Amino acid sequence: MAKRNRLRFHDWNGAKVIDLGTMEIWDGADLALLRETLTKLIDKERQHSIGVNMAYVKYIPSGFFGLLFDWREKGIRVQLFNPQPHVQRMLWFQQFLEPIAEGCFLLLSEPKQPYEAGLTPTWATTRPVWAADTDGDDEPSNVYNFDQDDEDGELAFAYAGDDETDK
Repeated sequence: MAKRNRLRFHDWNGAKVIDLGTMEIWDGADLALLRETLTKLIDKERQHSIGVNMAYVKYIPSGFFGLLFDWREKGIRVQLFNPQPHVQRMLWFQQFLEPIAEGCFLLLSEPKQPYEAGLTPTWATTRPVWAADTDGDDEPSNVYNFDQDDEDGELAFAYAGDDETDK
């Protein structure tokens, strides 16, 4: 009941905004409270634009984005307010949120950079590779050999979809 008592509501940028206070780390119970509160705002109070104040949040449960996206898919306008820089650097944030005012971000229905078959996003790495092929043979240089005794080799990263024979 204590968590419920710290909930505050604001009307910002045309949205009913939930504020969980100064908590820096949200856990599963916070996520359940958000889900229950958003359900009440949307289903019972007929809010069509909701938001979450994230001014103090440094860690978000993995289900947070899915929770918001479920509402977005049902036609609800979802905004995040005052997110910390750490949160703004998260992949899902960068791909699905667009700044619309200072400190206000709108959840998009599609990613900004959609996945294209055969192309790998720059953030996706799948296997370690050697940075340079120094032995001159025809073996692919980007395949790590666990029997190799070369301690001077530098580790680089390969991207999914890279053709191993292009080096």
